[in-house]
Amino acid sequence: MTEAYESSSVEAAGEAARLFERLGYVSLALCAPGAAAISTATMLGFFAAGLAFLLVSAALEPEIGMYERWRSLSRSPLALACLALWGWAAISLAWSPYQNAGVLQLATVGGAALATGLALICGREHMRATDIYAFPVGVVFGLAIVAALALARGQGYASAPERTAQCGMAAAMMLFPAMAGLAARGRNGLARLLMILTLAVTFAIGAPATATAILAGITALSFAISDLRRTTIDFSVLAAALILLAPLVPAVSPALGHWLFHAKLSAMGDPFPALGVAADFVLHEPARLLTGRGVATIAQGVEGGALSAATPRVALFQVWFELGVVGAAIAAAAAWLAYRGLAAVGPKTAPYLAAALTCDLTLAFLAEDFSQLWWVIALGVSAIGVVAATRSQYRTSRPSAVSLSHL
Repeated sequence: MTEAYESSSVEAAGEAARLFERLGYVSLALCAPGAAAISTATMLGFFAAGLAFLLVSAALEPEIGMYERWRSLSRSPLALACLALWGWAAISLAWSPYQNAGVLQLATVGGAALATGLALICGREHMRATDIYAFPVGVVFGLAIVAALALARGQGYASAPERTAQCGMAAAMMLFPAMAGLAARGRNGLARLLMILTLAVTFAIGAPATATAILAGITALSFAISDLRRTTIDFSVLAAALILLAPLVPAVSPALGHWLFHAKLSAMGDPFPALGVAADFVLHEPARLLTGRGVATIAQGVEGGALSAATPRVALFQVWFELGVVGAAIAAAAAWLAYRGLAAVGPKTAPYLAAALTCDLTLAFLAEDFSQLWWVIALGVSAIGVVAATRSQYRTSRPSAVSLSHL
């Protein structure tokens, strides 16, 4: 009698754990990109609820080896590089004119990264198909919202264009992790259909940065399918070089503008005024390239009027302006390690992960305010979707949790 009672209790706990796990992935799938169209607070609520469900599931039915996952994650080179970048940003508070805003930004990024790490550690070793399919459904749901908002704006109804753009970018960030999950389950046709649908909606709403990021991801995907090793090597070098050599573009842009257009950059249309502001920083204040001006300087400076409204707010300029050459070097190392780490993933899903990384980096290079909270949440959900896809490979050997921890 006692054994039967204990067995039924264990089964009930297991069923409850699976229910909470499913609720967690559904909440995360709706978090990005669906909730991005409403508000950042709504996005944060879905994100927190999804993580809470996953943690409750892990508490009801603990996964074996969670401590080993955490130890491997905390010691991985990529995690150490990201921690070093966060630490240098914290040190830059010493000379940042906006220390309170900097502390809030660092706490937000650090908290979201820690919460994402906990979700990755507590995830199941063997993902269920219904949980994996939540991410493609979430992408389709977000695309439907983007299309509805675009149609409403076209008909003259009140619609916030920035929310439409944010929802579209969140859909792009979730596209390739969702495709990886479909490919892992042998649904390659659905993966291609999802890619075509996302690209079509992105072009329809007129989002050049998002469309460019998706096309860059598709390029990386096609290269990685043919030769994964060569692609990871080439793209790791390219990403690190773009970060390290970014100041060269604004340094030569004034001379090129005068030579080609016979005009100053500030007198030309977008995006040349922003390039002119970047050129002034690089050419007139080269000493500040060593340490940067401190974390949160661009956003607070533009909002407070201390910096020009044309100041670039893309990640390539932000890392140099706020964190200097030290921060840029650490960021380049992190990008390099991220591509090289794809070798630990199975060959079926690794090309999609290379595409996801390329898409996210392209958005960081082209889109504005990559340090905002909704960006951080979307990246966290994308990371959870990536690891979930690698743990659900259909009828094949899965990479171990330890080998995946650095992702």
